[in-house]
Formats: sequence, C-alpha cells, structure tokens
Amino acid sequence: MNIAKFVVLGALDQLTTASGYDIIRELDKKMITSWTNVKKGSIYHALKTLNAGGQIHETERVKQGQFPTMTLYKITEAGRKAFDKMQAEAFRGLYPYYFGFKLAFKFNIRRTVDEIAVYAEQAIAIIDANIAGRDAYLKSHATDGSKMKAEAFFIEHDKMLFRSEKKWIQMVVKRIKEG
Repeated sequence: MNIAKFVVLGALDQLTTASGYDIIRELDKKMITSWTNVKKGSIYHALKTLNAGGQIHETERVKQGQFPTMTLYKITEAGRKAFDKMQAEAFRGLYPYYFGFKLAFKFNIRRTVDEIAVYAEQAIAIIDANIAGRDAYLKSHATDGSKMKAEAFFIEHDKMLFRSEKKWIQMVVKRIKEG
C-alpha cells in the first residue's frame, strides 16, 4: 500500500475539502509524519496521482495576495472506496512497520466499533502467526551455534514489537467498547 495516498485520502475524507498544505498541517497535527516518515513531496505527488486517477478532484484554485495559488481537492466516491480498501488493509497491520492499525484508526470516521473489533481480531491473528513463525524458526535452528544466538537476539526484538502492538490493539478495542 502507498502510505502517502492513504493519508491523503484519509485526510480528505475527514476534512472534506483541502489543499496540499491543509493536508500536511492535518498530518502534523495528528503527528503522523513523525512515525510514518511520509514526506511533504510525497503528499503533493499523491495529490497529483489521485487527481489523475479520479479518486479526488480539484474543486477550485485560490490566489491570496503574493502566496502561490492554492489548489483545493475533494475526495470522490471512487476515492472513498479506495480509501476503505486501504483502511481495511491498514487495520490488519501493515507489518513490518507496526503502525497500520494506528494509522487506520486515526483516519476512521465510518467504521463501527464492531467492525474495528473484527479488524483487531484479524490483526492479532496475524501477529500471533508472526510470533509463532519466529518461534518455529528458532526451534528448527537451535543447534546452529553462536551465529544463531546472535540471530535469536534480533528475533526476540521482533517478537517484543509484535507483542507490544498486540497489547496496544487490545487496549484500543477495550477503550472504544467502553465508549
């Protein structure tokens, strides 16, 4: 999945109409750029690509004083469908980056608590499968000597990240179910 396109569609879905500058400000406000590493140039490129593909459309161009002309965009129905598909994927994890569920949740305005709980169950199943796969790998290579000990050290770190993500997802579901 293209993260820049996802965040542009998500921001436009929430803001209704916005310029590239407005979207970047929204991402900064949500602190998304600090943990996704999405660059400003990627946002503007995504706007052009999404506009050309019909997922968003230009609503107007605004000129204010000596500032550059600002182009305003709106998400289309095709864009909402594309976003919903990407959001479903993000809710399942976007591994190995560990921020998919968080990203999907930050841009959520239409998914119900029950839908989010189902996505959480799916993400947790993926996490559990990743942890089990790493355990199986370690078990099958247990006699490979000192090189494997070093590898096991890094695999344990992966497992810690997965367990932390699982715990956070469980906390999210608990919080939204409590209201």
